[in-house]
Amino acid sequence: MGTMTGHVLPTGKICYGGDWNPDQWPTQTVSEDIELMREAGVNLVSLAIFSWAKLEPEPGVYEFGWLRDIMDQCAQAGIFVDLATATASPPVWMARRDPSSLPVNVHGTRLEFGSRQQYCPSSTTYRKHSRALARALAEEFADHPALVLWHVNNEYGCHILQCYCDNCETEFQQWLREKYGTIDALNHAWNTYFWAQTYSDFSEIHAPRDMPTFKNAAHELDYWRFADDQLLALYLAEREELRAVTPTVPVTTNFMGEFTGLDYWKWAQHVDVISDDSYPEPAIVGGAHEVAFTADLMRGLGNGRPFILMEQVTSAVQWRPQNATKRPGQFALWSMSRVAHGADGILQFQWRQSPGGAETFHGGMVAHSGKRSRYWPEVVQLGRDLEAASAVIDGRIDAEVAIIVDWDATRARQLSVGPTEADANFAAARAWHRTFWEKNIACDLVSVNAELDRYRIIIVPEVFIDYPELSARLTAAAENGAHVVVAAPTGAVDSTMRAVLGGYLGSLAELVGVVVTDHSVRSPDVANWSKADQVVADPRVDRITRVVGVPGANPRHTLDVTSPALERALDSIATPKPRMTSGVWGEYVQALHPASEITKPTWLNDEVEVIAQFSGEDGCDLAGWPAITRREVGRGAAWYVATDLESVGREALTRVVGAYARLDTSGADFPDGIERVKRGDVTFYLNHSDRAVQLAGVVGWDLISGQEATGHLVVAPRSTVAIGAQTNATS
Repeated sequence: MGTMTGHVLPTGKICYGGDWNPDQWPTQTVSEDIELMREAGVNLVSLAIFSWAKLEPEPGVYEFGWLRDIMDQCAQAGIFVDLATATASPPVWMARRDPSSLPVNVHGTRLEFGSRQQYCPSSTTYRKHSRALARALAEEFADHPALVLWHVNNEYGCHILQCYCDNCETEFQQWLREKYGTIDALNHAWNTYFWAQTYSDFSEIHAPRDMPTFKNAAHELDYWRFADDQLLALYLAEREELRAVTPTVPVTTNFMGEFTGLDYWKWAQHVDVISDDSYPEPAIVGGAHEVAFTADLMRGLGNGRPFILMEQVTSAVQWRPQNATKRPGQFALWSMSRVAHGADGILQFQWRQSPGGAETFHGGMVAHSGKRSRYWPEVVQLGRDLEAASAVIDGRIDAEVAIIVDWDATRARQLSVGPTEADANFAAARAWHRTFWEKNIACDLVSVNAELDRYRIIIVPEVFIDYPELSARLTAAAENGAHVVVAAPTGAVDSTMRAVLGGYLGSLAELVGVVVTDHSVRSPDVANWSKADQVVADPRVDRITRVVGVPGANPRHTLDVTSPALERALDSIATPKPRMTSGVWGEYVQALHPASEITKPTWLNDEVEVIAQFSGEDGCDLAGWPAITRREVGRGAAWYVATDLESVGREALTRVVGAYARLDTSGADFPDGIERVKRGDVTFYLNHSDRAVQLAGVVGWDLISGQEATGHLVVAPRSTVAIGAQTNATS
């Protein structure tokens, strides 16, 4: 890590600003922008992210005068600069002089110039010029007073995650040699004996381009890992050049939330300041939760340290089929939510809305209509609010719940050919996180290598790869009092995509006390892919098929509760008492050490308690089999969930587990729409609803408004109150 200590950046307050592209505008616009930035309270801008063509119009010919002039003006105005290396979008001269620098897609087609990220990660031309540009920028601006952060490239892997050219294929072969050592080891890891895929030499292995049918998932997963390493090597090469000249200036590259293309746990080790680009959909009710989830993820990547939101939009993006705009107040509300969850900087893409090109209609802090835009007053007000809330800077969040998130296991799940197609990125982790978020319970999102000692509850959701080291730490945590909840499908394959034999769960089986013998997946979408005339029967004439049972076509499972505590939890949720349901996933679960296969069902023994079981409704073939189990472990317990619980089921189970773990759930008693987050000595109350909400018992000073709360607080629709422990400095 860098030498920086204290605040994320030396602004002394929450960073506010955006991606500024003055090279797209006439020179007279620069002075106008500086004045507008002063009005909006901007103290940090990102510069030169897409300026390679202007910085190096010809190979080796650098023109930095225009950039120095802009940075000088920033310094005079008290605005700091996150200076980009500009390597995300190579200029046309590179593509024309060396066409092999362009990437090749999975179909074998070389992609053309005219967009962005048009580079092959193995191109020696790109590597040479990107490093040289980074070095030249560092030497030019090393002592500039405005420079506080280096911004390497931009959104690695967003468009070109993998290149399939011959050069990348050769590098992949070498990567495999270094990983496996011998071709026999690779053949075993990939199980190439299936479909006669056995290799006699590494040089025979191709990049996994288009193939006649299903690809070997192990082959694909290794290519994904290889491509990840390729891009990380590009970042590290530029960072090396920057560090050689400016060793005390921190370095970042902007992540993209729950993007699974790159293993951000691995990348985070090499990033001084975690930064993120986040664009939740404002037209769905889950957008507010996505803000919280991705913010917690970024905080987790920094091991609890504050992060910077590098990109969001004031109004609407341009890249969705329909681009909904944020509602009045939502821009500030979501910004404050990120601050509450650990951000020390709120930046936008972009400062001034582009006059043309692919992102013409992507919103900006300064819209095409300028100060007449309805968003401009919100931009100015947010700048003031963030400055007022800067007492929270560097504050930490204390969470007693941890949720395991693993990029490699998620990629393995997505690449696996069966049992089902994987859902969206980190779907299971997001679902469990939302259950705790809706209850105002703070969560840390942690890696499979994280220390787990301080957590009361640890959720292991759909970690498809079996990790023995993780299992050992989970066992130790449970013995010390933690409650570990393992949710399916977990521990199905090893790190080479070979199936766990003898029963799924692998090294976790001993902890939870059960083993998964079989998967049982429903197919509710069968009508969309099956033959239409075989989906239904006409009872008037189809005398055979009219009595054929097809429970697999049902969209969900129903569970029967066998635990009195879980029954009480369901009773407390709603009247009438809701049923516990789950999605398409189900499993046959047996006790790892059955008491007696003759006198009792194989899933019963004295140490594993069945909390809920699959019901017999709709002719479910899993009827009577365990759906949720519990095993006491030391001072804690291990729970296993053999299905994908829906929201009511997750809520009921977390109420029971939370009671066992003595978790404070008082935040669930707040009025609807209120999110409460405590960061350091500041408690944020965020109203996501369309009506004002009254809160009782809140005492302190609102950092944002400067008003005192004396026990009765009104939070306006789509707004935030931040109550600090200290008294008002002006009182």
